[in-house]
Amino acid sequence: MLGAVAAGGYLAAVLADPETLMHLKDLGVYQIAGNRVLDGVSVYDSPLLGHTRGVWEFVYTPFAALLFVPLAKLNAPVIVYVGGIGNFLILAVAAWAALALLGYRRDLRLAVFSLPVAALLLWCEPIRQTMAFGQVNILLMALVLVDLALPDSFRGKGALIGIAAGIKLTPAFFVLYLLFSKRYRAALTSVISLAVTLLIGFLVLPHDSKTFWSGAFADPARVGVPQDPSNESLRGMFARTIGVTGGLQLLWLVVAAAIALACLLLARRLSSGGQELLAVTLCGLTTTAVSPYSWVHHWVWLAALLICLLDASLRRWAVSAWVGLVLTFAVASGGVLLLLGFDESSILTFPWDHQEVNRNAYLWLTIVALAVVALRLMKPAQDREAAR
Repeated sequence: MLGAVAAGGYLAAVLADPETLMHLKDLGVYQIAGNRVLDGVSVYDSPLLGHTRGVWEFVYTPFAALLFVPLAKLNAPVIVYVGGIGNFLILAVAAWAALALLGYRRDLRLAVFSLPVAALLLWCEPIRQTMAFGQVNILLMALVLVDLALPDSFRGKGALIGIAAGIKLTPAFFVLYLLFSKRYRAALTSVISLAVTLLIGFLVLPHDSKTFWSGAFADPARVGVPQDPSNESLRGMFARTIGVTGGLQLLWLVVAAAIALACLLLARRLSSGGQELLAVTLCGLTTTAVSPYSWVHHWVWLAALLICLLDASLRRWAVSAWVGLVLTFAVASGGVLLLLGFDESSILTFPWDHQEVNRNAYLWLTIVALAVVALRLMKPAQDREAAR
């Protein structure tokens, strides 16, 4: 019932203001990339729109450009349905995989139940932004979750993670997670799958592949300046406060590496204890935090965190889980306030004038989540069971 209400409210808001909630700007750029591939024009030599460096440049792999070819000839009404309904269905798949990782029975009822869960997640700001832009972030999260929901005995486990990394490099962090959790065959499968995407790119788009892998993938100018107010990553926070030039660049790298290592160690403990979804979610959040650039719509792993907390809150006397759920939803619910008519500039505004607290709320939430999990794992086993 809540899912039906959430879906109806969201759909009504989209129909009332499609230019804000379903403009699909990034999906349109993907369509341009697909057209360039068909026309034999490089997707990297010039911005896809306009002529300004760092604005509307193609930052995905050549393999991703090939995947966007089917979008090339879609007209306006069809591409809206692809962007809206398609992303929602992928979100439902991600919700199903998340629930499956929690141990719920993988039957038709779970598939049906995933639809209202996905509808509720539409009110999570990163999900709403991904839907609005027609971004690929929900797809990447779904590929990772479905892959990790497969039995460890399945020979193809890891392939979807490799494909996700072949589209956008950040999911490669999950290969490290597979290694830390001692699933070496799955990690090897991921690497082989990623290598296949590279090979396909070189065979079909040799010029673009050479451009991308010879340095374009690491060129920060293609994305924009790190101090961009919309960059909600650790590097963005450093750039806006103390800078990331010279030795400060090294400081950012050391802090990012420390957070990533801490996450992987925690994820290994969680995975061995049967808490796979929480482990995977922390890895997804950490990947977004330590990435050089992370816009709001990159933080879709907050949706998985909400599912984790909702499941934990169903246990008896789960006061801490309820507190975590409410606080996480408060941080991630910019979409709710916006859809209810609040001005976006007023979202997550604190009584004091400290923009770095407001702007990096998702980053701080990730650090708090890592710290809480670390403290919980430090407790003796009987204390953890009592706390649960």
